[in-house]
Amino acid sequence: MENYISQQVLSLGAAVLLGLLGGLVYDLLRAVRIRKKQSRVLTHLLDGLYTLFWLLGLLWFALRIGQGELRLYMAAGILLGAVLYFNALSGFLRPLWDFWADVAAGLGHLMWLPLHFIFTVFKKWGIFFKKLFQFFKKYATIFTYKWEFILIRQGSTGKGGHSFHERAAQKKNRQKKKP
Repeated sequence: MENYISQQVLSLGAAVLLGLLGGLVYDLLRAVRIRKKQSRVLTHLLDGLYTLFWLLGLLWFALRIGQGELRLYMAAGILLGAVLYFNALSGFLRPLWDFWADVAAGLGHLMWLPLHFIFTVFKKWGIFFKKLFQFFKKYATIFTYKWEFILIRQGSTGKGGHSFHERAAQKKNRQKKKP
């Protein structure tokens, strides 16, 4: 296994480019994160995305460029690339990223408006149909009532008045009283 200087210089250059790319991705995500300062969920989500980017980038770099090894000069090259980006390029590119983040937010808002309109219409239709079906449910429901009879006289049996036999007995009593 031989070490070639030209291969090491190319690996160092690729490491510097990876550091520059990492700084660029950080600034892009920073522009999005600054728009929503109070959103901790978005901050954590973007930090997780950035960490995932770095892990995959380092894995790819170690497997392809470093041939399965991440050497110390490669890690120094990545750090050098990130420092170079933040000192030389970040100040010039941040206004550009902020502009594009604003444009993307405006475009997202414009794309949301038709969906919001459709959502509002369906919500109003849902309320209308809910009321309509509740009306039909009340209209088509057959209510069964429990009939209760009120006692009209003290001597009644409670079955809705006097029975035939009671009326016949009362009629006989009236006839007996007539002389």
